[in-house]
Formats: sequence, structure tokens, C-alpha cells
Amino acid sequence: MEAMVETCCGIDVHQKSIVCCILDGPLDTNKPKKFQKSFGTTTRSLQGALDWILDHGVTHVFLESTGQYWIPVFNIFSESSLEFSLAHPQRVKNVPGRKTDMKDAEWLAQLGRCGLIESSYLPTPEVMELRLLTRRYRSYKESLTQIKNEIHNLLQRSNIKLTSFLSDIFSKTGQALLELFINGEVIDEESVRACMHGRVKAQAIDLVEAMNGKLSSEDCFLMSQSLIQYRMIQSLIEDLDKHIKSYINKHFPEEYQLLMTVPGISENAAAVILAEIGPDVDAFPTDGHLASWAGLCPGSYESAGIKKSSRITQGNKYLKHALTISGMIAGHSKDPAFSSLYNRVSQRGSKMKAVIACAHKILRIVYKLLETHQTYEPEKALGMRQHP
Repeated sequence: MEAMVETCCGIDVHQKSIVCCILDGPLDTNKPKKFQKSFGTTTRSLQGALDWILDHGVTHVFLESTGQYWIPVFNIFSESSLEFSLAHPQRVKNVPGRKTDMKDAEWLAQLGRCGLIESSYLPTPEVMELRLLTRRYRSYKESLTQIKNEIHNLLQRSNIKLTSFLSDIFSKTGQALLELFINGEVIDEESVRACMHGRVKAQAIDLVEAMNGKLSSEDCFLMSQSLIQYRMIQSLIEDLDKHIKSYINKHFPEEYQLLMTVPGISENAAAVILAEIGPDVDAFPTDGHLASWAGLCPGSYESAGIKKSSRITQGNKYLKHALTISGMIAGHSKDPAFSSLYNRVSQRGSKMKAVIACAHKILRIVYKLLETHQTYEPEKALGMRQHP
């Protein structure tokens, strides 16, 4: 393989240590000098590793994105003039030619020296912080859904049919009714009527009949635990949502407002898009590159002229999820650019393909908005033909 970098370093990152392997030699030689040394992962040890690398005249550093262990290394090494490349572990390991006894650091250095490592997208520190916030928000939402399912399952196995009369048992009325079980109070029309708030269509006598089930003391205890957990996470979500909005208004207010002009993109979706892509699209040459990175590109699996599958590819699951939800909302909106696309594709027999097509269109529009900083115009969006 032809060498493209004279002096480079591959780093194998672990929890307690890192292994640095430097390859140094002219581009026309296949046997460069090798220097290898291990360091700890404390801040002082990583500073020592950086000094050792710089003393050898290294210009390029390559390492794998293994969990969260690479971030402290990147934070310290990014302060230097080194060209930093973060490699995808799967793509590095699939390159043929590696010997079984070769260390990971040496393999990274060899691939990087020959230009065979494609650097992953590294967002700015401000975007990284927002990414941590939005991903924690999604984690809280998933936990909230799990708790809701646990309470629903508990009520069903106890033959309590509140869901037949209340559209949301976690509303103010629903939670008050659940408190009757937890507190062991007598369930009659008077006590049920006292729990009813707002515009509840169900009659008190119907709710009393629906609550006539077999609920043990252990079930009441579990319901109490789940309800406490639900309220705690709900409070955390509200606080985190306020913090995310405050952070965005401080760092990315203009881009946030631009994204909100696109049909289907909610406040939460706009925050996720900014957290995953960033306020600009300089890292992606075209909207096609961005769509591929997000996992919204149709796959092309053909053999002997026979098309076997065209399912979308893997990509950034957080961005894909936010855009899919946005595509579903936009497809059912009154915006002609999305409603016409959704209807055209769904008539072929697959509504999910129509949703993905709308999500792909939203991503292409987002690319243009972040590239040009122009607001969304329905006329131009209607002219963006798409053939999924």
C-alpha cells in the first residue's frame, strides 16, 4: 500500500490505559520505524502522551471511537496542532490484511499512514454539550413510557378497566383515581366524583364499575412506587426541557428558529437536529452525504441484475427517529410539498415508505436552510422533486 503520511500515531484506547504506536519513515518505504509506549488515562498521563507524540514529530493521530473513552483523549489532544481522526471501529476491523498478532494501535497507525481511515464527524464542544442534553431527554422519555406500560399492565391483570373510560389515566383525574387504590379509600360515586377534573365525559357510576377489580396490597405498593417514579421523571423532563431551550437560545437561536419554520419539525425535533448535525453542514459535502449519515438513504442491494431490497441504511438513530416523527407530522399537514409526496408514495401501498420519503425531504430542506440561512419557502419545497 502506498504511504501518504510520513509520521503518524495510532492510539488504542482503554479505560485505564492507552497504547500509542508511532510509525515514522519516508513515503517510499514499506518499513517505517516503530515506536510504541503505554500511558495511563489520567489528565497528567495524557498530557505526557501528547508531549511524547509531539517530540517524535507526529502530524496525524488516529484512534477508534470506543464508547466514551476516546473523549478525554480528544479533549487534550485537540488543544495541539495535530490532525485528529476518529475512526469507526467496524470499518477499521473490516479492512483485510491484518495479522493476528498485530496490536490495535499499530494497525490504526498503518491504516492511517496509507490514508485508509475515513474520519468520523466530530462536532464542536457546544454541539457535544447539547447532544448530551437531548439524548438524556430521550432517555427520560423512554423511561416514562416504560413506567406507563407497567401501570397499564398492573391494571389489566387486576381487571381494572379505567382505560375504557379515560383516554389518559395519567391525567389529573386518572392519577387522583389511582391514589384511591394506593390510599385504600372506599371507592364509591362520591369519592370518584371528587377526583374528576376538567371535561371528563365518563360518568362517575361507570368509573366505579370500571374500578371494581381484584387489586392486592402488593399491587397497590407497586402502583405507588411506579406513580412516584412517574412524577419524579416527569419533573426531571420539565426541568431538562427548560434547560435545553435556554442553552439553544444562548448558542444557536438563529438556527433554531430556522428549523422551526419547516412543517413537522417540533421544538424537540429542532433541538435534536441541532444536537446531532450542528448549526452548520460544513462536515457534509452534499445533502446526499447527510442523508446517508442519518440513515435515510434507500439501500441498493442487487445481485445479477435482481433487486433484492431497498430498505433504508443504518445511521444516526437519534436523528433518524426525530426526522421520522417529523416526516409523519409533515405528511399529514396541509403543506402541499409534503402532503402531495405522502399521498403519492402511500398510494403505492406503503404508508411507512411515505413517512420515510417525507423525512428524507425534511432532511434535504434542513441542509439547505443551515447552508444558506434562508427561511423555509413552501413554493421552493414544492419544486424539490423526489423519487423514492
